[in-house]
Amino acid sequence: MVGKERALETCEAAISASGADAAEAVLISESDSLTRFANSEIHQNTTVDDVTLFVRAVLGTREGWASTNQITRDAVQGAARRAVQAADVQPETPDAPGLADPAEYEEADGYDELTAAFTPAERAQGVSRIIQQADAHRLNASGSLRTRATEVAVANSRGVRAWTRGTDASLITVVMTGFESDAGSGYAGAASRRVGDLDFGAIGISAVRKCLAMRHPGDVEPGEYVVVMEPSAVATALQMLAYMGMNGISFVEGRSYASGRLGTKVTSEMVTIADDWRDPDTSPLPFDFEGVPRQRVTLIDRGIASGMIYDRAAAARANARSTGHAVLGGGMPGGYPLHLAMNAGDSSIEDMVAGTDHGIYITRFNYANPVHPVKTIFTGMTKDGTFLIEDGKIGRPLRNLRFTDSILDGLFASITAISRDTGLLPAINGMSIYRAPAIRARLQITGSTV
Repeated sequence: MVGKERALETCEAAISASGADAAEAVLISESDSLTRFANSEIHQNTTVDDVTLFVRAVLGTREGWASTNQITRDAVQGAARRAVQAADVQPETPDAPGLADPAEYEEADGYDELTAAFTPAERAQGVSRIIQQADAHRLNASGSLRTRATEVAVANSRGVRAWTRGTDASLITVVMTGFESDAGSGYAGAASRRVGDLDFGAIGISAVRKCLAMRHPGDVEPGEYVVVMEPSAVATALQMLAYMGMNGISFVEGRSYASGRLGTKVTSEMVTIADDWRDPDTSPLPFDFEGVPRQRVTLIDRGIASGMIYDRAAAARANARSTGHAVLGGGMPGGYPLHLAMNAGDSSIEDMVAGTDHGIYITRFNYANPVHPVKTIFTGMTKDGTFLIEDGKIGRPLRNLRFTDSILDGLFASITAISRDTGLLPAINGMSIYRAPAIRARLQITGSTV
C-alpha cells in the first residue's frame, strides 16, 4: 500500500507536471490476494500488489486520459505528458462541466485489519473447511477465496484532495459429484468487507447439501413459473438492472428503464432499491473518482422509479447535480452504482417455499446477459441448485434452465414475497458488493440445457 501522504503527493506531482489548463489525478493502490481450489485441492495462491495512476488533462474543453502502473518521478511525468497529448487531439466538448470543486467528505470505516493482514495459511485453512465438507461425501469442491485491501486518492487542480482505504473479502464455491451429464452440483457464496464475516463451514454445508440433492436432474416444460430465488440470483438481476439503466447518460439519452418513467410504477410496490455507500458491510467509499461526495440514491421506492445516479457530465446534461457516482478513468460515462441493495421484507425462504404449490427453486443465475436495456429484458440460465417445488416442498432436481424475461416488468413486477434476511454477494465486475434478499416471483422459462 502507498499510504495517504505519498498517494496525494503523487497525484499532485502529476497535476503539476501536466502543464494543462486543468488536471485531475486518481491513484488506486491494491493488494489483492486470491486462493483458488479445484478437485478439492488448492492449485493457486497469489498476491498481486499493484498501483495505477490515472491522469486527466483539460485543454479548454478538450480532455485526455493516460495511466501508468509505476509511480516513479519519470513515470508520473510521462503519464501527465501523454494525457496532455491525448487531450490535444480530442474534439471540443463545449458542454463539458469541468473538474469538481473541493468538498468535505464523511469518514468511512471501511478498513478491516484482519482482512488486510489475512495470510495464505489462513486462506488455506478457510478453504480446507469447505474441502473437508466435500471429502466427507466423496465430492469435488472448487472455488476461490479473495481478500483485498485498497486505497483511493483523488486530487485536481481546483483543490480537491480526497483519500480513503478499504478492504473486502469474497468466497464462492461449487461442489460436484463428478463431471457426467447427470452429475449433481451445488453453489454457495458470500462477501463482506470483513473476512471474519464469512462462515466457511456454513458455506461448505450449503453447497454440499445442494450438490447431493441435485443428482440425476430432470426437465420441465417451458413456460411461466413461480420461482423462489436465493439472494445470489437476485443480486445478478440487480447487476443486470444496473448495467442496463442505472446511468445518467443512458437516462438523458432515453436508453434507460427510467427514461420518461420517473414517478411511475415500474415494479411491485414491495420493491425498494437504493445505492447506499454507507452500508457498513460493503466496503464504503465516501467519494467518487472525480472527488465528488457520494450520495445515497433511492432508484426505486416502493415500486416507483424515483431517482437516478449521475457523474458530473451526466448531471450537466440533465440539469441536475452529480450524485458522486463517476467511474474510474472515464469509463462508463454517466456513473455506476457500487453499493446497490434491495430492501428486505418480512418473509423467509422456508415460508416462500411452503406457500408455493408448484414452482421452481433457483440458487443462482449463470451467463446472464442483457437483451433490451429499456425493457430490462435479460437472458441466461440457472445453475448449481435448481429444484422443482411441489405442494410447498422442494422436490426433484432440475437441469439447468434457460430463461428470458424483463427484470422490471416481469420478474420484479411479480414479486409476492421478500425475505427478511439478506445476503452480501460479490458483483461479477469485481468492483463491488451488492446486498440482496431472497424473493418469490414469476419467471419465463424458455427451455433447459444439456
